[in-house]
Amino acid sequence: MVIRTWKERGLVLLAAAPLLGVVPMASEAMASEAPAAEGVVLRTAAPKKDVLPGRVYEWKFTVTAKGGAKSGKAVFRTTLPKSLAFVSGEKHCKSKDRKVVCRLGTLKKGQKAKGSIRAKVSRRAEAGQKITVRGKATWGEVSATRGFPSVRVAKTAGLAVSEREPATSRAGAN
Repeated sequence: MVIRTWKERGLVLLAAAPLLGVVPMASEAMASEAPAAEGVVLRTAAPKKDVLPGRVYEWKFTVTAKGGAKSGKAVFRTTLPKSLAFVSGEKHCKSKDRKVVCRLGTLKKGQKAKGSIRAKVSRRAEAGQKITVRGKATWGEVSATRGFPSVRVAKTAGLAVSEREPATSRAGAN
């Protein structure tokens, strides 16, 4: 017996010398066999530990060109929450207000571009506050949006010294 499959039409044809029958295929099987969508892939990484107010941290990203186009310009964009202030970025990143744009250049199909954004946590960020950042990558005319892993503001801040200590100290002195 010979089995022929026409996935485009959702049919499986069972054929021997005489025609034995036609069996419709399930639509889920067709979907799992479909080719991967064309486009761009965005991967993100955030600080692994809780962050401290007033300190600078790095949020990393990787944009991978996938799909049918041979090449195209790649751009990464994000809007930072009020709890973060842009400090610097790799790959030609610029900021206006809280919006950050990183021009990654022209990528060929299959190429990757890595970059990062350094941002300072606001001194007014409250302990336990969750900081969430979303990014959007475009490559040619396709785009992908993905959130960075959320980070929390540390519940215990570093020690703060409000007065200077004396240069020398004596026993019994104030």
